[in-house]
Amino acid sequence: MKHHVLIALLVALALLVCTSCAPAQGENKNSHTNTGVALAAAAETEERSEPDIDALFAARVNRPALPPDKKPDDIICTDYTDIGLLRICYQSNSDARLKLQVLKDGNSIAYNLKGDGSIEDFSLQYGSGEYTARIMQNIKNDEYFVVTAKTFTVNLRDENAVYLNSIQNVDWDYSKKPIQDVPYLVSDALIGLEDAQLLSGCADELYDFVVTNIAYDSAKVYSLMYDYLPDIEKTYLERTGICYDYASLFAAMLRSIGIPAKLVKGYSKENPGVYHAWNEVLINGEWIVVDTTLDASQPGKDAQMAKKPADYMKVYEY
Repeated sequence: MKHHVLIALLVALALLVCTSCAPAQGENKNSHTNTGVALAAAAETEERSEPDIDALFAARVNRPALPPDKKPDDIICTDYTDIGLLRICYQSNSDARLKLQVLKDGNSIAYNLKGDGSIEDFSLQYGSGEYTARIMQNIKNDEYFVVTAKTFTVNLRDENAVYLNSIQNVDWDYSKKPIQDVPYLVSDALIGLEDAQLLSGCADELYDFVVTNIAYDSAKVYSLMYDYLPDIEKTYLERTGICYDYASLFAAMLRSIGIPAKLVKGYSKENPGVYHAWNEVLINGEWIVVDTTLDASQPGKDAQMAKKPADYMKVYEY
């Protein structure tokens, strides 16, 4: 009798265990599989919802149009003076040094010229009015003679547009690597800021990139040729440069997103006896002084992007 009772209890217990392990009526036996598929689908959807930076950048940022890369018929080309740009395309038959001199209302600025027949672009930074441009060839020492000259009138459409151009010492175009990377360098501003704050936010991000990633090359200063010009791609890829390189790269990046930016040369209170280069940037209608070289040399210091204008003495601006 005890054996029959024990067997009955064991059978009942077995049925109970089987019942508790069996899926309830209507439950999907493949629930674990379906959950995995759902999670994978959610992850894929999340990945797909990541913002397309290129598309977002194109929709939110108005990039300036550059003049065509086409050699002009005239040696001194004035076709683009309404945007503050003077184009020179001069082929010299001499090895003598060449200079371009630009004059207006008592102001004068001189540039070294290649004279190899290539396009060289320069700022008309003295505003609207009558200019004279002279191409000059060296005779000896500091003596030059005028090869050719042209007087012309400039009527600027926008005086700030002068500082969006690609010029000899802020040489940029949309094929250059640092310019191609700008949308990704300013992606946080693109995603997180409203239109009113967008350009100032982009300027902040580009400033942070330059001061954080470009190291000062102390040795380079002592090996420069008289006609040295910055190469923004070299500075960007090698992550080193002098003040001239810093200022050129920062100005080029800003100009490429429609922010007027000057490259300025002169002297600073920080090193009053050393010729220096920095920037002036138009932010919210105000020109601010920015010295990326100084701030890059002081890592860990809570530097402010805008500097005191009184601490800088401007000699030339481009």
